[in-house]
Amino acid sequence: MLMGLGWIFVASVFLGTFALPSKYIKNFAWENTWGAFFFLAMLVVPVGFSSLAVKGLWQTYSQVSGGVIFGVVALGALWGCGFCLWGHGLARLGLSLGYALTMGTMALCGSMLPFFMGSAARAATPGGMVVILGILVCIAGVAINGIAGMKREKAFQAEAPAGQEKKSTLVGVVICVLAGLFSSGCNIAFYVGKVGDVDKICVETFNNPVWISGLSVWTLIFLGGLISSFGFSVIRLFQNNSWKNFGNEGAGMNVFLALLMAVGHFGCLFFYGLGGSMVGALGTSVGFAIFQSGSVLIGNGLGFMTGEWKGASRESLKWLAGGLTVLILGIIIVSIGNTMN
Repeated sequence: MLMGLGWIFVASVFLGTFALPSKYIKNFAWENTWGAFFFLAMLVVPVGFSSLAVKGLWQTYSQVSGGVIFGVVALGALWGCGFCLWGHGLARLGLSLGYALTMGTMALCGSMLPFFMGSAARAATPGGMVVILGILVCIAGVAINGIAGMKREKAFQAEAPAGQEKKSTLVGVVICVLAGLFSSGCNIAFYVGKVGDVDKICVETFNNPVWISGLSVWTLIFLGGLISSFGFSVIRLFQNNSWKNFGNEGAGMNVFLALLMAVGHFGCLFFYGLGGSMVGALGTSVGFAIFQSGSVLIGNGLGFMTGEWKGASRESLKWLAGGLTVLILGIIIVSIGNTMN
């Protein structure tokens, strides 16, 4: 279990940092930045790696129920919709608030649903009650971080020069919450794929190591995410005639930064799947809560270091410190509950 928690922590580092390069992409519209990222992150990097690393990857799907494959791909497409929304939310609110709100909603939906779907009988045990308490504490910590970010935004907008365009914080908050709601489809899709024995077939039929067989599930999720996220970006590229931006100065560096984002994103999901399988039956609930909370800690730290909190009020900084403390407490409680189970 400790090894699994370690891999989940590594995954949270990747998740908390992968979006950082987007802050340094210039001369690109939203659809250029995120369209390049979606293409690389949903197709080139993960599917390419899985095709090379997993023996009999595509033959595995011929032995899986069509309903399971459709369900995983459909939930992956829902996750892709959430990713599109999150890209807009980060552009509006920055890393700190964007991570707090979206990951908080994902922790609520993506952790609790698989827990009650697959381990409901454990909820009444002492360990199960501790796990639920820990998840709720993690969510509370994320919410406190969200409040801190909103107080920060309110102060910044009040001090903005007259005539300067002000982005609606409320709109950004709604976008990030919806992003978290839709993005929870990723965790539920992984649960459906596990229940449908996709990875089990991959191991037993083609003798793949257990730790790498999870990629057979993730590949379906990525393909579903590609349909919605990259598809939406292509529509925006045509609507806004943004294709020409790929010829702008620095476009090559921008695409390279998008590639770094894609590699980081794949790393976070790969190590999360590896760690979640080691944690045990509660990997999709307990592991997911730790995964999301750890990423919020890191995302807030990066937002702080890149100047998102420069000039913020003392009150908002106190809320931030309180939120991070509660998140750490929640992670500890979840780990104790999982040990009891």
